[in-house]
Amino acid sequence: MIQQVMSVTRSGVGMWAIAAADFGAELELVEVPEPVAGPNELKVRLFAASVNPFDRKVVNGMLRSSAPHQFPLVPGTDGAGEVEGSGERIFGTFFHRPVGGGTYAEYVTVPAGNALVPLPDDMDPAVAAALPTAGMTALQLVESLGTAESVLIVGASGGVGSFAVQIARAAGKRVIPIGRGDSLVEADALIDLVSADRSSFEANARYAPLAFNTNYVSADQAQNFSMKGSRETLVRLASMVQAGDLEVPIARRVPLREATDVFAGHKPGKTVIIM
Repeated sequence: MIQQVMSVTRSGVGMWAIAAADFGAELELVEVPEPVAGPNELKVRLFAASVNPFDRKVVNGMLRSSAPHQFPLVPGTDGAGEVEGSGERIFGTFFHRPVGGGTYAEYVTVPAGNALVPLPDDMDPAVAAALPTAGMTALQLVESLGTAESVLIVGASGGVGSFAVQIARAAGKRVIPIGRGDSLVEADALIDLVSADRSSFEANARYAPLAFNTNYVSADQAQNFSMKGSRETLVRLASMVQAGDLEVPIARRVPLREATDVFAGHKPGKTVIIM
């Protein structure tokens, strides 16, 4: 287990976080130093952070050969909070290097150039925290479909899938939501959010001439999809939520000190950690 130790920073303050002691380790509640913002960084007191499949992959070591890490490794890419010093309320993506200073914590530092935008006064911080990665991925996936009139969405009940179903329907496309193990039918396009290997994806891709996957690198580069975060896209998504055109599928809200099990299971919708 991670030893829970109060370390002292220059401000002499510690904070609670959910972290892993090593790659592949279980998440635990730990007390660690509050981060100190460096040049061109913001220090943010978090209100909420959302859980993404990417977070689990980071803990399992997917970036161990391509990026420096710090331990205990605090996962978490998305969040909403208040900038220390200015009081500005913001939300967006907080991923930065070294990996391990994520949003499953009371405070986080983040490069000022990250995809971060003002948190609307009328938006629940938990809703805002659940929006960035899943929402931007879904929006960009649907826009990649072009003029396709029908789309199969495999994994439609998850965070990205729930957003993609709504956005595709709003774009006038016929959406065929598919759960794990359901039979597929033919369509103009396929968004596969579930397949973890080439063979399973290619088995699904037989049903649509235009296919995208989000979980592994395909030999066909046209099928690979990688989300590109931007402030413009976050603003668009927030406007859609405010207008009532997009519902954020929060399935579970869990207090930070009870959040060690957030990687367990595959429940529909988004899990949000409340600080």
